[in-house]
Amino acid sequence: MSLWAGRILVVMGVGHLIALGVQNVEYADEWFGGALWGLPREEFAHPSGANGAFWIVVASFAVPLLLLGLLISQLARRGVAVPQSIGWGLATWCLVGAAILEPTPLLLGLVPAVLLIHAARRTAE
Repeated sequence: MSLWAGRILVVMGVGHLIALGVQNVEYADEWFGGALWGLPREEFAHPSGANGAFWIVVASFAVPLLLLGLLISQLARRGVAVPQSIGWGLATWCLVGAAILEPTPLLLGLVPAVLLIHAARRTAE
């Protein structure tokens, strides 16, 4: 179950990067050209344009989610149990995000969260 949870998280992270990356590829020149360096404080409070696109693609949850999925998958292949708290934390994050923004694909994160919680409980028995 943990292996599938990790794989799902990898797919979610990669999917987010690809889907939003393709939608915001027009800003890549600005990102790598230094346009975001030295932005005024207001741009961080209310990001828009290349800055807003940066925060929903490169600096989004997608990369940590992808890395978490890879870690969980690798641990599962080695037979190492992932603590139940990881599943509960993921579930809480997804539910809070869904309560704030609907519709949202964050609810898909409940699938790997439940798999992780269930796998941890089976290991503890």
